Amino acid sequence: MKQNQKCKLMDIGERKQVVAEGRIHSTDPTQLVHFVRLGPKAARVWVDAVLVDDAEVWRKSDEIESLKDAHGSSIAWPIDKLVIF
Repeated sequence: MKQNQKCKLMDIGERKQVVAEGRIHSTDPTQLVHFVRLGPKAARVWVDAVLVDDAEVWRKSDEIESLKDAHGSSIAWPIDKLVIF
């Protein structure tokens, strides 16, 4: 995965649908996202477009509880739930 590469974020629950579109920022496991290490098998993603406002985020924070809160921000997302294009 390359930095700034476009991606689609798939729902982390049972729904098999695209919930947002964004860009890869980093896959470095030591990278901090909202003061928490990214860890293995995860990516820091900039959220450019939210398609499902009430979709769950993988890791909630004080500022981000649902995907609509993440619009224009970066969040951690599991790599196996990203579609690169």
